[in-house]
Amino acid sequence: MRENKFWKVGFIVLFAVFLVLVAFFAHSYGKNKTGEVQTQTPGLSTQVTPTGQTVSEEEAIKEAVYKKFNSDETKLRVTISEINGNYAKGGIVESTSEVGGGYFIAAKVSGNWVIVYDGQVNPSCSQIAQYNFPKEMVPECLDSKGAVVTR
Repeated sequence: MRENKFWKVGFIVLFAVFLVLVAFFAHSYGKNKTGEVQTQTPGLSTQVTPTGQTVSEEEAIKEAVYKKFNSDETKLRVTISEINGNYAKGGIVESTSEVGGGYFIAAKVSGNWVIVYDGQVNPSCSQIAQYNFPKEMVPECLDSKGAVVTR
């Protein structure tokens, strides 16, 4: 009986040591050379700006929104709801507003994010045609007469 208890306790101790080692290596794997922990949202990558700084795709998209509206993060709240390769979708709300807002779709062209459409209704079919947005991201658009077209 005593032997059986010894093996159970030994197994638990070894298992605990194993978990600590796994946690240590997982944490170490997520560090860069400066020791900072890196986090990566699934589906997001990073890019290098002309200044040589690395920014996340999410930050680059937000900067494209700010540029389009000649604004910044103090005036606009920008959220990214989806990034699918070279396409993105998100929301825009004025920082001082409690309601309202709109959404945007963006495409990455020659390494730079372009805000293709922003508003509260469907984009026009002509706006999205040249960028070949995935149908899952933009399932409907408006034709030249304003009628909804299912893609």
